[in-house]
Amino acid sequence: MDGQTYEERAARGARSQCLFRDVNERVKEINRAFGSVIVLGDWICECADDECTERIALTHEEYEAVRADGRHFAVGPTDDHVFHDIEDVVERSERYWVVAKSGEAGELAAKVDPRAVGVRGSPAGGGDAPLSG
Repeated sequence: MDGQTYEERAARGARSQCLFRDVNERVKEINRAFGSVIVLGDWICECADDECTERIALTHEEYEAVRADGRHFAVGPTDDHVFHDIEDVVERSERYWVVAKSGEAGELAAKVDPRAVGVRGSPAGGGDAPLSG
C-alpha cells in the first residue's frame, strides 16, 4: 500500500477486508455443518493484505460476535495483519484478533456489510431490500 494517499489506502484496505468477509460469510455454513464435531471453525484472515492466505480458528459464536459490527474484522493474531493507519485492534485472543476500521475505511466497510444491506437473507435492519446503485 506504499505511495498511496490515506484515502486510497483506506479504500483498498476496506475493499480487501470486505472481500474476505464475504468469503467467510459463505464459509460460515460449512463450519456450522461441522460445528457439532469440530468446535473451532476454519476461517480466512480478513486483514487488509489482499495477498494474505492465513487461516484463523474461531467458534461460530466468536465469528458471530465479530460480525455484529460491520466495521470489525477477524485477523491473524500478530501485528503483521494490522494496518494501524486505517484500523485499531479492539480484541486480542491467542487464535485471532479483531480490528475495527476507522475513518473513511470504517464508513466504507459498514456501508458494504452484507448483513447491513440485506444480502444473502441476513439483513441487520430486517427485510431483503436489493442493493441499489
